[in-house]
Parts: sequence; C-alpha cells; structure tokens
Amino acid sequence: MDQRASHHPESSHRVESFAGLVFCLIFPSLGVIQKYSGNLGLAAYVVLTPPVLWVVLSNPGSYSWLSDRTARYLVALTFLLLIVVFAILYPKANVHIAGRGSDADDGLNMAVVELLHGRYPYYVRTYLDNSLSPMPGAIFLAAPFVLLGSSAFQNLFWLGVFCFVLSRMTKSWRPTLILFWIILIFSPVVMSQVVTGGDYPSNAIYVLVFLLLLVSWMSRADAQSWKRVLAALLLGIGLSSRANFLLVMPPLFSALLLKAGWHAAMKYSAFVVVVCTAVTLPFWIYDPAGFTPFRTQAHKVAEFQAVLPSASLIVPALGACLALALAWLSTKRGRETWLRDCAIVQAFLVICVVILSVIQTGTFSLLETSYGVFFLFFGVMALGPKVLEMSDA
Repeated sequence: MDQRASHHPESSHRVESFAGLVFCLIFPSLGVIQKYSGNLGLAAYVVLTPPVLWVVLSNPGSYSWLSDRTARYLVALTFLLLIVVFAILYPKANVHIAGRGSDADDGLNMAVVELLHGRYPYYVRTYLDNSLSPMPGAIFLAAPFVLLGSSAFQNLFWLGVFCFVLSRMTKSWRPTLILFWIILIFSPVVMSQVVTGGDYPSNAIYVLVFLLLLVSWMSRADAQSWKRVLAALLLGIGLSSRANFLLVMPPLFSALLLKAGWHAAMKYSAFVVVVCTAVTLPFWIYDPAGFTPFRTQAHKVAEFQAVLPSASLIVPALGACLALALAWLSTKRGRETWLRDCAIVQAFLVICVVILSVIQTGTFSLLETSYGVFFLFFGVMALGPKVLEMSDA
C-alpha cells in the first residue's frame, strides 16, 4: 500500500506532462486538419492521436536497439528528406494566389530588400495586400536567408538548431530523433509552415534558443561575461519580432533569479529589454503611423471587441498577470519551471484568440490555432524529454 502511494505522485506527474505535451503537439494543427479533412477528420485526429502518442512515448525502451550514432544519422537523413520535400513543394505553394501558400515569406523578403536599400521596410505590402506584421528583429534575423534566396529557408535552419539544442539538453540523439519525428508526423502545421514559407516556426525557435542560451550561460560560474552579453543581445533582437514573446520575460527573470541572484537577474533582464527597445523604437519613431506591426498584431485581438470590449487591452493584461503569477510561484517554490511557463503563457494568448473567434463568427472555425506554433516548440522542449525520461525509468 505504501509502495503504491509513493509511486502515485510520479505517475500523476507523468500523466500531466504527457497531457501537456499532447496539447502542445495537436492544438496548433487543429485548423490545418479541419481545413483539409473537415470536422470528421478533425475528430479522428483529436481522438486517435493521444493513444498513438501514448504507445510511442510510454515505452522508449523499445528503441534501445537504436544507438546514439544511428539516431544522429537518422536525424541528418530526416533533414535531407525535409529539404527535398521543401524543394518540391515550396515552389508549388509560392505561386502568389490567394488561398495557396503564404505571403509571410514575401513580406519579409521585400522588407529586407527595402532595408538593404536604405528605405523604410514597413511601407511594403504583400501580394495579398497585407501589411508587414513582424517587428524589426524578425527582419534582421531573416536577412541572411533573404540574401541566400528567400526568408522561407530559415525554417530549415532553425529546425536544425532546435534538434541540436534538444540533443544537448537530453545528452542523446535518440530522444531528439523520437521527438523530432513526432513533431513532423503529429503536428502537420509545422510542415505546412515549412512548405509555404511561414515564419512561425523560425520565430518561435530562435526566441526559445536565445532564452536557453542566456539561462545556460547565466547558470555557469565559469561562463565569460561576453557570452552572457551576447546571449542577452540575441534575445533582445529575437523579442523584437512579435509582441506576444515579451511575455516570456517574467519566466526568464525567475530562472535568472534562481540561478544567478537578484543583481544578475535585474541586470541582464534590463539589458534584454533595452536591446529590444533599441531595435524597435527607431522604426516606430521614424513613422508611428506607418509602423504596421503594432497595428496588425494588436488587430489579432482588437477585432473581437464586439465579443469582449477592450479585448486588445484585457487579453494581453491577463497574459501578463499569468506570466507574473507563474514566475512568482516558480521563485517562491525554488523550482525551475520557466520553460513550461513560457509555453503556458503563449498558449493562453492563442486559446483566448481561438475562443473569441469562435464566439464572434458563430462557427467552429479553428484556423487561428496555427498561432499555437509559437508555444509548440517551447512545450516539446519543456515536456518531451521529461515524458521520455519518466517512461524509461
């Protein structure tokens, strides 16, 4: 009896972690599944995916034959196949026809070109007559890929970085391979973004990686100061991409506080905010009315004012309160939950948008769930290794 009781909390924690991971994997793809398979396909996806994932993840020992070296080669092979798929499908999707492909890559491409020619990048409009949504940091980080041919290439690069970082966290390529395959198979929104040139995966991954880099170097006493400054600099640029990522700052502060103390947490958190402001503010000052990111990003919530008055203020404010509450709990309990908390805060914003959209339109349209890519990689990084580790114990 005592032995069963002692194992109960661990079992409960495993189920909770698994449920969180499944949510992060399937919720962002609900809109894509519904678009191409209808509500029947959506129901099948929601019902069948969790038990299949449970079978896959609950017995990682079945992959014991897979050596770390073989897993590394399989990850590389997967990327080669991903590049081939991209090379075949991206040109077919990138045809500048409404309803096919995405204009996100075109917007970033034009913005980078304008910036390189010394012109204001936020006056451009895409072939769908959309104004640019990403903030300046996203333009700067997309620039190398635009010079190589297209901003759409950045998804392939950052997915590779994600796998490398995941392998460093787990100290093995085997769980990295399992989780990477799971993302590609069970989260079709990721492949959809890759082949259409959407920037959501890249955006989420580089913010995640820069966060991990800063926290990692802050936790190491032997880390040189320039490394910490570089990580904070990169994170500040990354946060100047989309406003929703600013809500990762409270969880980040709690992580830095636990690892390096008040002084370092205040110093580097302030530096990140200063860099983000320094990257963004000049573009806003140049033409406040023409700086489209604030308007387009705010519109994603403001359009639901009829359902929720002052939605553009209430939803971000609630998100900020949630971020602060989670950071406070993490600090009070002395537990490092910042990565999970970042996923929760981003998920909260997306869930609010989806619910408000369903209420306002009166239809069961889930297209907005694709914004869930912003928390998908946070959730996989925070929960995936834990689920595999607990299942293997």
